[in-house]
Amino acid sequence: MITKETIIWLSEKQKVLDNYIAEKWSLLNDDTILKKRMVAFLVELGEYANEERSFKFWSQKPEADLNIQLDEYIDGIHFLISIGNQIGYDFTNYQNTDFGIDNNIDIYLTLINMFSEFIKTRDFETYEDLLNIYFQICEAKMYSEAEIIEAYKQKNAINFQRQDNNY
Repeated sequence: MITKETIIWLSEKQKVLDNYIAEKWSLLNDDTILKKRMVAFLVELGEYANEERSFKFWSQKPEADLNIQLDEYIDGIHFLISIGNQIGYDFTNYQNTDFGIDNNIDIYLTLINMFSEFIKTRDFETYEDLLNIYFQICEAKMYSEAEIIEAYKQKNAINFQRQDNNY
């Protein structure tokens, strides 16, 4: 399970990266950026699912190595936390809810359905549900909090390097 303390830490780290990007490219945190973050999250969810492979009933190819899966999963965290920061969600109020979903297929479908609702409402309750459902992937795949933190640190450093190199 991802603790509230870790989620707050992720939010703070993400603010630093998002501010760095916004300053570098003279971006405003307007509705257009929010919509682009939403699309980016869905793209990253798809990229993660492609590496995790649980939906590929037609293929015998095994899932990607853990480090590749975590790299894609963390990309989703980057955008999901950015969305929360942009809408003003207070991560100190985060409440963990276990939706009891223990497989990625049902998690993906629930995420997509809930994300559609969030696009319409943009309310904190639906956002918090999104976070909880996305973190259910950690439970289903048995990713530890330490693995998530380490993968985030690594990807965050890469994201800063990419900005410095005009990625």
